Amino acid sequence: MTHFNHEYYALIDINNCYVSCERLFQPKLIDQPVVVLSNNDGCVVSRSNEAKALGIKMAVPWHQIKDEPQYQAVQVFSSNYTLYAEMSSRFFLTIQEFFNVDDIEAYSIDECFIHLTPYAKLFDLEDYCRQLVKTMEQWLSLPCSIGIGRSKTQAKLANHFAKKISSFNQVCHLGALDPLILEDLTLTTPAKEVWGIGHQISKRLQDYNIYSCYDLTFANEHYLGKAFSVVIARTVRELKGQSCISLDDPEIPSKRILASRSFSQNLNDLHQIKQALIFHLNRAHRRLMTQQQLCQCIQVFLYEKTETKPYKKAQVASIGFEYATDDLLALTQASLQQLDVLFDKNKKYIKVGIMFCGLYPRQQHIDDLWQPLQHIQQRQQLMLTLSSIKERFGSESLQVGYHSCQSQWKMKQLYRSPHYLTRWCDLPCIDDSHMAVTQNK
Repeated sequence: MTHFNHEYYALIDINNCYVSCERLFQPKLIDQPVVVLSNNDGCVVSRSNEAKALGIKMAVPWHQIKDEPQYQAVQVFSSNYTLYAEMSSRFFLTIQEFFNVDDIEAYSIDECFIHLTPYAKLFDLEDYCRQLVKTMEQWLSLPCSIGIGRSKTQAKLANHFAKKISSFNQVCHLGALDPLILEDLTLTTPAKEVWGIGHQISKRLQDYNIYSCYDLTFANEHYLGKAFSVVIARTVRELKGQSCISLDDPEIPSKRILASRSFSQNLNDLHQIKQALIFHLNRAHRRLMTQQQLCQCIQVFLYEKTETKPYKKAQVASIGFEYATDDLLALTQASLQQLDVLFDKNKKYIKVGIMFCGLYPRQQHIDDLWQPLQHIQQRQQLMLTLSSIKERFGSESLQVGYHSCQSQWKMKQLYRSPHYLTRWCDLPCIDDSHMAVTQNK
C-alpha cells in the first residue's frame, strides 16, 4: 500500500462486547456458547466465538432458532444496556490513561479511533498498543483488539485482521507487516469487509472486476468516484494510506435528540403510554442538559399495530415553543398534550417516541426583549437542581409526570442479567465458585 503521509491511526474495540460484559460477572460462561439479544429479545446482536462456531448468524431472530436441537446449550441474555454503558465508560477511561483525550474519538459503545501520530516518536506503536490491550485485560477483564494503519480505513481493516487471525495476538500494525503477507491478506479479504463498503456496494463493485480488498486498493479512484460517489473514491485513497478522514470534533452538539423504544406488548391504555412517553422524555432531557442546549420544538409520535406490517408510523404531532427552553416541566406538559391529540382508544400501539428539534447551544442564546427573564432564570435553576439530585441519587430518584410500578410498556427482557455495577441489590455475591475463579486468576 502506498504511503502518502506520516499519519497513524488505531482502532480499538472490545471483542464480542456484550457477551464479554456478561462473562465478566459470570465466569462460568467462559468457553460456552453465549448470545445477547436486541430490544424486546428480538434478534441476536452479540455472539461468543463458540456461538459463531455453531452457525448462529448476526441479527437472526431468536424465536426462529431457539427450539433447534443444536442451540439448546446456548446461554441467552437480554441486552443489559445499563451494565454495558458502565463498562463502556470504564473502557474509555482506561484508554485515556494512555492517550490524550483530544486524540480519542468514540466510534461506538465499544469502539474507539485513536490518533497515534503524536506518539510515533515517543513509543513503538505496536508495543504501546499491546500494553493497552494487556491493561484492559488486567483492569477490566475485557478482551480487546487493536488495528494500526496510516488512515482510519486502514486501522479498521487492521482491526479486522487482529480479531480474525490469532497469530497477530490481538494487535495488527499494517505498516509493520511484510509486504508479501499484506498482499496475501488483502487478496483473500472480500471488498465488503472494507469500512464503508458493505454487501450491496461490493456486489456492484464486482461489475468492475473488484472482488477483494486488494482489487479495491489499486482501483482507479477517480473512475470509481464518478461511477459511485466521492465517498468510494475517498475510501480507495484511505486504503492506499492517504488519510482523508480526521477525528470528529467531539464538541459538535446534536442537531436533534430522539428517544424511542418498542413496547413489550401492544397497548391501548393511554395512561400506560403516557408513562412510556415520560420515560423517553426524561432520557432525551438528560442528553439535552448534558449538551447544554435549548429546544425550540418537540415532536411526539406513535407507532400503530397493523395486520400487514409489524407497525407503521402514526401522524406526528409537533409543537413549537415561544421561547427556546430546557424546562422539563414545560416539555412534559407539551408532550402529553400532543399525545392526547394522537391517541385513539380504538387502536393498539406498539411504540412511542419523542424528538427534540430546533436545538442550539445555550451559550449562543440571546434573550428576547419580551421574555419573562426572572421566571426563566428560576426554572433554569430548578432544572439544575433536578439534574444534581438525579446525578447524586440516581436517574429514577425524582420524576416529573406519570410514574407507576407497572411495566406493561417496558421492553421484554426475559433473560436480562443484574445491574451489577449500578444497583446495591444487584451487587454480585462471592461464593465458593467465585472464589475458585478468583484464585485461578
